[in-house]
Amino acid sequence: MNHSAISIKYRGPDLVANLFAQRMKILAWIIENTNVTSTKPTNKSLNHHLQQEYNHMTDQITQLEYHPFRDPMKVLPLELCADIIEEAIRRYDRVDRLLDLTSVSRRWCNILTSLPTLWTEIVFDSSKGDYLAKAAIGLSLSGTCELSVTIAVPFELWQEISSIVLAESGRIASLQIESPPNYSDSEKILHDFEGLPVLKTLELPPEHNSGNVDSRPRNIGFEKMPLLSTISGPRPGPLEYSCSRFIRNRIIHIPTITQDMVNVWARLPNLIGLFLDEHHTSPDYSPKSFKSSLPSVRHLVYSGRALERALSLLGPNVTSITVDVYESHQVLDLLRRFPRIHHLKLLVSTHFNYEGVAIGTTPISCGSVESLQIQGASYQSHPTNMEEATALWKILYQAFIDILPCVKTLVLGYLPFIDETWSYISSLKQLHDLTVSYCMFHLSNSQNTITIEHLSDVNWSMLPDSVGIFSKIIGPSLHGLYMSTAAEEWTSVDADATKSNIPANSFPSLASLTVTFRRPLPWDIGIYKNLRKLGLHTMYAHVTDLMARSDILEIILLRPREFPVLDTIELGIWPFECDILLLMLERKNIYAQPGISPITTIVVTVNTPLPYRLLYPITTLLRGRFPEREPNVAFSLDAVGERIFDESS
Repeated sequence: MNHSAISIKYRGPDLVANLFAQRMKILAWIIENTNVTSTKPTNKSLNHHLQQEYNHMTDQITQLEYHPFRDPMKVLPLELCADIIEEAIRRYDRVDRLLDLTSVSRRWCNILTSLPTLWTEIVFDSSKGDYLAKAAIGLSLSGTCELSVTIAVPFELWQEISSIVLAESGRIASLQIESPPNYSDSEKILHDFEGLPVLKTLELPPEHNSGNVDSRPRNIGFEKMPLLSTISGPRPGPLEYSCSRFIRNRIIHIPTITQDMVNVWARLPNLIGLFLDEHHTSPDYSPKSFKSSLPSVRHLVYSGRALERALSLLGPNVTSITVDVYESHQVLDLLRRFPRIHHLKLLVSTHFNYEGVAIGTTPISCGSVESLQIQGASYQSHPTNMEEATALWKILYQAFIDILPCVKTLVLGYLPFIDETWSYISSLKQLHDLTVSYCMFHLSNSQNTITIEHLSDVNWSMLPDSVGIFSKIIGPSLHGLYMSTAAEEWTSVDADATKSNIPANSFPSLASLTVTFRRPLPWDIGIYKNLRKLGLHTMYAHVTDLMARSDILEIILLRPREFPVLDTIELGIWPFECDILLLMLERKNIYAQPGISPITTIVVTVNTPLPYRLLYPITTLLRGRFPEREPNVAFSLDAVGERIFDESS
């Protein structure tokens, strides 16, 4: 058989198709030469020549098929470009990232500097280098747009930057004063502003007063802020209700709520959100209730011991409650008292009283509650008497079946996960999102398989022996599954007890699967025809954990047709068995039959750059080409381990 280079006889629309056909012939010759009988040694030089021919064909196809994307700055409306860039930079140092983007090209530089809405966040933070220069750039390029200003400099530096800030007071819509200025200094800073006519959001440092309520007058000129709608930080002053009558949200960190404060809030007809932190109030503080309520409040976040006093402020319009609970009866009392809430978050205190609870009069069904979050104390702070805790939650979950039947988002953390928990989850016909983290798993093996029709996303951070619960769930709409096995300090589990065989048709729509190993997990990964993204992470670089990830990659290597659309793989702590990764990429990206998507993206978490000897073959295989590389044994776990743990290095 003549294996010389194949000449291209075709021109026109059939050229690419013929190149594909010829490349398949070359691949067949490579396979034939690799799989010769042991009596006839493999011709390595011929195999190398054929691989080079295959790479040449791949390059030709790429050149013919490649249609470079046009510069988005040329084809997209500037408003859409601004929105895209806004999303891309929102988690980073804004000005630094924008300046990086201006270096892409002259066009990008001109367009970015002509979009003033991108430059409206101004930060004066003396802990960051060149903060004055960056602030000056933002002030210059933001044009006449409203600004969001953050002041985080020592008060002695305020006089140096005040002239810059005060000159822009007419367009400051959001003002945040952070530490190191204390509350007293922040009052002085606000006093320097002659007017803040468009200010809508004001965030000040909280008052740190562990004693009685400070009765001195506030030195905040609210009359200068006619549009103020959200305040965070200090307690309200007597002028607040008259000069800030449009306030919609109030975030306060105070020692104690007083009747005077309530009188102020009651005169704010548009007050919607109230965030209270009564960190020094005892349950028996007087008064136990207030003379007036706040009927306009819809969202309450309360941290403190005097829950009854705080709840007495609320009227019938409340839709969202987040509170600390200390007594078992408080859980059901909340539902009896507010039957129309949509979101309920209960933070179970470390001092929670787990004594017996009587249901009493069962609350009416709260069909409006769509989001239920119950967060217990940390694992180390769980009650020593688990029998009392389990008995309490057994009663509560049984009640939830009738009271909260329409929950779509359920979040459970640091709580007993018992048969009644499973019964409640099974009863939720509209459940979309389920998060269970670090719960104490006390589930029997008597559960029946259930179908959760609308379940879309699951976040499961539990002991390895809890994974078996997924063999009891059929989720036809499940799109994303995040699974994290037990933390290192948790008790070890018999490997046989963690084996789980999930039926192939359990999650037919699963597109994203992320598994974080903290100890080995003998788990049949299953068959997922629609899986596009697979994440394999480990908390520690233990050999057993690394091998568990490699076992899953080996499944994909041996059974690529069971993952036909998988194109993205995320890998956690490096290293692991790199030879398995390379073989999987060869099989998926070169040897797989038509209809099997290649791996196009590999995301690796590393503290240092990957060595070239590994990075080169990975990137070459991602391009669908045979790399020039060392034998597989050079990338095995043993070889990597020898390099890592070499005592002489």
